Amino acid sequence: GKKEAPPLSQVLNNYAAQLDQAKMPAGKKKVLQTALNLFANYGFHATTTAKIAKQAGISEGTIYKYFKSKDDLLGKLLEPILFEIKDNFFATIDDSQSLEELVTFIVADRLEFIEVNFAFIRLIIQEVLTNRLEPQYYGAFFNGDNGMFDRVRELQSHYPEINQQLTPSQLLRAFVGPILTYVVQGKIFQIPGTPTDRQVIVKQIIASLTFK
Repeated sequence: GKKEAPPLSQVLNNYAAQLDQAKMPAGKKKVLQTALNLFANYGFHATTTAKIAKQAGISEGTIYKYFKSKDDLLGKLLEPILFEIKDNFFATIDDSQSLEELVTFIVADRLEFIEVNFAFIRLIIQEVLTNRLEPQYYGAFFNGDNGMFDRVRELQSHYPEINQQLTPSQLLRAFVGPILTYVVQGKIFQIPGTPTDRQVIVKQIIASLTFK
């Protein structure tokens, strides 16, 4: 059977829609919606709480009524997005799919997600690297119930050709390493891609998963 999931590229759109439907005070919702938009478009640094307040049409005091700081606001904003990504990253596993078909799908879908939401992905990476995003916001992303580590273990048991000695963090690195390197080369260092890039990434991932 197949567990269908929306393409990851829709995650932020889904999140904006969920936020719209969320049961919470109108002021708090307005702060989150405006911050999501401003952070994604202008980055965390360039977005002051004054700017958020002005665009949301509220006072700065309203922001601090709901969030301890700008960092706290960012954490509260990113947490559901990380969970949305976690729930969808390995969601489309078809019993009849070969490992190569699965990896090919994951690479194409995840690259599309990064393409569509690059400003936001960069924001998450920056905040984690500069230690402004506390581990409490993303710890469960990896280690929680049904977290990324659980997902890769499930894959490992599903495909006997995957090296069974690999730890969850090694498995995750096998997937994320080539994809992230490709994105950094193209998006940050502007190194042009070639038509065979995706096939090579798929082969690199399979080689890392199955080496003896």
